Amino acid sequence: MDESTPTSASAVPAKSPTQQFAAAEDFIRHNLLQPINLSDIASAAGVNTRSLQRLFRRLKGVTPINVLLDCRIEAARKIIENGDAMSVRELAARFHFANPGRFSKLYRETFACTPSQDIRLYRPVDAAEAD
Repeated sequence: MDESTPTSASAVPAKSPTQQFAAAEDFIRHNLLQPINLSDIASAAGVNTRSLQRLFRRLKGVTPINVLLDCRIEAARKIIENGDAMSVRELAARFHFANPGRFSKLYRETFACTPSQDIRLYRPVDAAEAD
């Protein structure tokens, strides 16, 4: 073997951009209730943060954080629809929104109603109220 020829440190082939994107989205969807950030998503995809941002812009037209927020808002809606949400503050904290007002704004922009309206709509009726 020629000693001047560089050798690969790993026999694992590099992921394609589509595979990197899929790995990032999969990581996001499986960690919605965890306090993840851009660096965590990039590590899961096997790229640096700038490459991850370019990849998402090119393939989806948004940032990875936008995807994370959208997924969290969708998951929050499912919790509300199941009748498992007691308050906007509790739900915002569960999905790592430091500001419940920001959570409410994103929810309203996505679903055209506030989370408190949906919580009231989907809250189960207590047996005492049913009598």
